[in-house]
Amino acid sequence: MTADFNARATRVVLNFSHRCALNCEWCYVPFETTRAQRHVVTGIVDRIASLRFQTITFGGGDPFQYPYIRDLAERAKAAGLIVHIDTHGKSLTQSLANRQLVSKTIDLIGLPLDGPNSNVHDDMRSSSGHFDIVMRRLRWLNSIGAQFKINTVVSRRNVDSLAELAMHVRDLAPWRWSIYQYMSLGPGARVSTVHSLELAEFHSAISRLREKLGSQNESLIEVSDKDSRRLTYPIVHHDGTVFVHSKERVDSLQHVCSIFDPQARQAIDEICGAERAAAVTRYLAIR
Repeated sequence: MTADFNARATRVVLNFSHRCALNCEWCYVPFETTRAQRHVVTGIVDRIASLRFQTITFGGGDPFQYPYIRDLAERAKAAGLIVHIDTHGKSLTQSLANRQLVSKTIDLIGLPLDGPNSNVHDDMRSSSGHFDIVMRRLRWLNSIGAQFKINTVVSRRNVDSLAELAMHVRDLAPWRWSIYQYMSLGPGARVSTVHSLELAEFHSAISRLREKLGSQNESLIEVSDKDSRRLTYPIVHHDGTVFVHSKERVDSLQHVCSIFDPQARQAIDEICGAERAAAVTRYLAIR
């Protein structure tokens, strides 16, 4: 099978899955794996660029837990990749070095915000005090003119606070607000009875949110239900193993190959399609 280039995956998510400073019970990433090796992760970045992907998203875990994230981001940027980093914020110190990295190298930086106050957000993230940290980081990013986005996971636990959260997001003025329906996937599947949300209920909450924000903020919102993210981008663990959200089973990841395999691009193209429509415009202005 030879994929049309316009229908190919254009973005790779590179997850640091060794550890995380948070303990979000619904997270799909299988942590407590082997420690990330700098030379291996450097090779993954080079390989992603050589396979003609356009964007790399560093995630985890938190890429800022690793002192060589600056070198990785600069390497990806020099190779012509759009550099997107998602961070939980605890490891993102408001230092001069990070200010320069965000301003000169990182094209888009994402932080989580799952509720309008600490009661809701800290409960979702299982981390007391995290809401205050995220709010400080978001205001700092705004003050230095960074292009940032807010990531919100919506489950049964926080869906009723989404409209109130919208007012906070509007005032923070992010580049994009990415709203994701909780997906019963990987380790996070064990709490599906607590967090699962019917598709109709999710979209009903989104409709109320849109009404609250008004049409002038329509371009701010990027909505992804649990099915729309399947088979649209490869996920690479820090050891080079490639996975995708399974088509057959919504609660599992499907192994594809190693990013270092000679036919890795072909293997990925046979499974992954183009970026989901809701996320396409996220990087257009950057490119």
